[in-house]
Amino acid sequence: MLQSPPHEETGKHLDYLDGWRGMAVIFVIVGHFWLDDFKPGVSTFGVDLFFVLSGRLMAEILFVRRAELPTFFFRRFSRIYPALFVFVVITTLAFQGSEISHGPVAALLALTFTINYAMVYTHPVALLDHLWSLCVEEHAYILLAGIAFLSRRRLFPVAALVIALGAAAMLNGIIRTELGASVLYTHWRSDVSVAGIFLAGGLWLLLRNRRAPWWISPLALLIAVVAKGAPSQFLSFGLSTAMLALSITTIDSAAPIFRKVLSAKVLTYAGLWSFSLYLWQQPFYKLYREGAAPTPLLLLAALATALASFYLVEKPARRALNRLFQNRAGKVAAAGRAV
Repeated sequence: MLQSPPHEETGKHLDYLDGWRGMAVIFVIVGHFWLDDFKPGVSTFGVDLFFVLSGRLMAEILFVRRAELPTFFFRRFSRIYPALFVFVVITTLAFQGSEISHGPVAALLALTFTINYAMVYTHPVALLDHLWSLCVEEHAYILLAGIAFLSRRRLFPVAALVIALGAAAMLNGIIRTELGASVLYTHWRSDVSVAGIFLAGGLWLLLRNRRAPWWISPLALLIAVVAKGAPSQFLSFGLSTAMLALSITTIDSAAPIFRKVLSAKVLTYAGLWSFSLYLWQQPFYKLYREGAAPTPLLLLAALATALASFYLVEKPARRALNRLFQNRAGKVAAAGRAV
């Protein structure tokens, strides 16, 4: 699903985290094109996997490595916005007048990261509906950056605060659904779905210097998978999210075979391409729902389009923008030394 930062930004490269990201996007695609028809929620479990990974990585970048906030936001922009902009423009034009047309208002909502709340209030967004999860991540990053800003000026227990905010978001979601709100409408809300991001970030800050038993991470992942299919929101959202946060937090201490499986090439490459895959599977998924072409053909088209997006837009744009930012920062620093 989403735009979790590459490990050159976190200071180390861990193949099993790339594989976790790859596993997440595979859950999204397999759910959309197959399993959601039999067991709804498979694709959203992929989103949950993305969220907890983002929480862990953001905690490292903002609170351990203490990245400068302008650099942090610029890297987020260079990571996602060029590919997102191209995706929104092309799909808006290509599907104009069709049954799955979304129009310029939905495009603007997507590009301003407000489409998730537009969906809550029933604005039609057609094939841009998957971008709700991208909005949740961006809103979470702004909140975490705000906490990082405050923590660098006043000492307070950051991990406890982040965990508390995650728990509050989780409780908000459970209460809303228990009171009769739609599960979908509830989980599109950032004030609910940041739960996984914040819980994973806070738990990682709390536990990162402690070695967990080798079985904790795989067992927690298994419990999360089982709980996701439960009818109760206490289990499918509450327990599942908490277990995913625990799994990604303790994965560094997991059994070598568990990390080796996640480091498989098919998963790490899927992780590398995950953002473009997340973007471009959606129009082909919508065409699949319309019965427009055989499923294998649509899957191949989605993969080909995503690879084109990654190698022609996402990767070169990110490198060019980061190079531009570094050059600009270097000139500013040099000018400051000269004064």
